Amino acid sequence: MKALAPAALIATAACLLFQSPEALAEAAHRLIESGLEHAGSGRLDEAIEKFRQVLQNDPGNVEARNNLAVCLKKAGRPQEAIRELSRAIELSPLRAELYNNLATSCLAAGDNDSALEACYKALHLKPIYPAAQFNLGHILALRNDHQAAVEAYQKAIRDRGDNPEYYRDLGDSLRALKRYDQALSEYASAARHGDRSPSLAYRQAKCLESLGRLDDARRTLNGLVDLAPENTEYMNSLGVVLWKMKHPGEASLVLEKALKIDPACYKARNNLGVVLYDLKRQKEALDVWRQTLKLKPDYGPAHFNLGAALFEAGLYSQAGEAFRKAIEADPRDASAHDYLGQALLKSGKKAEAIEHWREAIKLDPDLARAYLNLGRALSGSAGTGSTGRRTDS
Repeated sequence: MKALAPAALIATAACLLFQSPEALAEAAHRLIESGLEHAGSGRLDEAIEKFRQVLQNDPGNVEARNNLAVCLKKAGRPQEAIRELSRAIELSPLRAELYNNLATSCLAAGDNDSALEACYKALHLKPIYPAAQFNLGHILALRNDHQAAVEAYQKAIRDRGDNPEYYRDLGDSLRALKRYDQALSEYASAARHGDRSPSLAYRQAKCLESLGRLDDARRTLNGLVDLAPENTEYMNSLGVVLWKMKHPGEASLVLEKALKIDPACYKARNNLGVVLYDLKRQKEALDVWRQTLKLKPDYGPAHFNLGAALFEAGLYSQAGEAFRKAIEADPRDASAHDYLGQALLKSGKKAEAIEHWREAIKLDPDLARAYLNLGRALSGSAGTGSTGRRTDS
């Protein structure tokens, strides 16, 4: 669409100034309707121009300012959207929709705290507001408060039960809480309400894997790889499932194929190291994990796996350094604290080992191995538990 020259805009504004209030309102309505039509067709620049024309003559038009902000956010300009919405809220502070749109704009700008505050304001003004409850759930999930996110998603579904995104994201938070059966149920609801996307099938495959239903997970992932043979995420997950099914040869072939497609796929490279180690190709596995860490130096699973392999080789000091780096990547990794304790004890650092076992128990009260190692150390018994390796699908 050809943009109006500045002189033409001035002329348009001048003409509008001499119209009656009714005519002005009708002209604004037509511009807004035109802007919405452009926005609905993805012509965001044209839509933005229409809404700005309204505001040029009527800066207090909240509807135009709100729609302008929505288009700016969709166009990847969230800071401008925030400015427009802040002005709209000054003009109409009791309109819940403005706060909800502000929340999504703040989220797009990476300001999760402001997004959360705006969501709560929207829901204070309008307690039954499914879109705001959904956005609240999304923000809480980003903050890893998945239990609160579940509650928000459930409220959104209670008030509007026909949106597949609500069920899908509820499933994601349930999966993060390791409530895999419930997550599968919500994903099935998303499918019943129209979500037939590969991404939903992939989520279902991840739940099936976590539940130990490996044959079902494999079938789902095979179907996804057939649909998207260049998708390394699907291939990586398939490789992990094959490894869990005790098919290391097939797993290595799938993971190597993924790395041919994308050599920078650090998850597949880490998982290939796990498979190679199980195939007794330890030196190759160590090399692969070191390659992984060159790609992503702060990748905890590769540090963890390297530490486990070095520990089993009797290189306790080097193993301890690898476990420390795993903890730097994820300070809440209870298993890394536990294994670091084992390496420290083997290095003659019993007091520091005890500190890490206590930290492991604090982080994961169900980690039986840490209790066992701590008890042995405190009683003076010899021996520590065995190490393991970590995949990431």
